Amino acid sequence: MGHGALALAYACQDAGKQAEIFLSGTDDDPMVKKIRQTNAILHLQKPLPVAMLNQMAQAHGGITLPPAFDMPEFEEALLHALFPFDARPYNEIWTCSVTGTLTRALKKSFPDKIFKTVSVVKSGPPADFTAPEKYHQPAKSPPPYPSCPYTDAKIWQFVQKHAAKDALIWNTAG
Repeated sequence: MGHGALALAYACQDAGKQAEIFLSGTDDDPMVKKIRQTNAILHLQKPLPVAMLNQMAQAHGGITLPPAFDMPEFEEALLHALFPFDARPYNEIWTCSVTGTLTRALKKSFPDKIFKTVSVVKSGPPADFTAPEKYHQPAKSPPPYPSCPYTDAKIWQFVQKHAAKDALIWNTAG
């Protein structure tokens, strides 16, 4: 799991709302523990396809957001947030991809950069590399810095072999 559920829980908490989140995971997962510290209601499930989690949420009367908030409104917000970032020192930018939302926004923000993308799902958008671990499995070769084990950490195994010296690794939520 990435950090989308945690980001949603914090955003709702900041807005005085209560998120109700359907998520695949276990109580001992550090991300689950962080979500539980917000005022969100958490419905934990065994590993399931996202479509099944969405059905559960809808049956419970909820609305669903796409994985990685893959929607135009969120991409516009990302573009706005990326505007002040200075990418000039970097020749290439490494990202992980679930839906490609972040990578698309980064490419629009920095069109002159080379991008190297690692897909962390088997059915994701085209990428330069695909992580061998299943999405719900942590990275087998994590980086030497804090990183989400289910998404961003899976870049490291490819960075070590293929990255330029001046590469930027986009570590979304370490």
